[in-house]
Amino acid sequence: MARPTSTDERVQWLMDHAAIAECLVGYAGCIDRRDWGGLQHSYTEDGVMQHGEVSVPREAMPDLSERILAGCSSSHHLVGDPSIEVDGDQARTHSHYIATHISKGTTVKRQGGGWYDCELRRTDRGWKFTRVKSTTAWRTGEPLQLH
Repeated sequence: MARPTSTDERVQWLMDHAAIAECLVGYAGCIDRRDWGGLQHSYTEDGVMQHGEVSVPREAMPDLSERILAGCSSSHHLVGDPSIEVDGDQARTHSHYIATHISKGTTVKRQGGGWYDCELRRTDRGWKFTRVKSTTAWRTGEPLQLH
């Protein structure tokens, strides 16, 4: 898509990019706080969460998230360097993440890094994810329990 040229288009471009970047930060925050209702709310009704080869619809996201975080007392996700492309009421992002999962006390159970490839749709409630695909580039510690 061509870069905006008018002042109104530039302002809309900035507003869209800021709102979408906030969606990415909010997504990570919901996971770290175990706010499954908030996580589901960040998706459209037909939204899909994909971790590796496992994909689930919106209603199954809490269960998948609980399986991934089983045995973790806390986690911390850093999401950065988002590339954001907006085309009307649709958007795509690519952003990198580093995640640390802690078991009891301060013991690191697992760390990993990779990227999120996301698709979003503008709705009456703002930008919402239609798909979030998490791809792991590296991981140390215990494996994920996806099944």
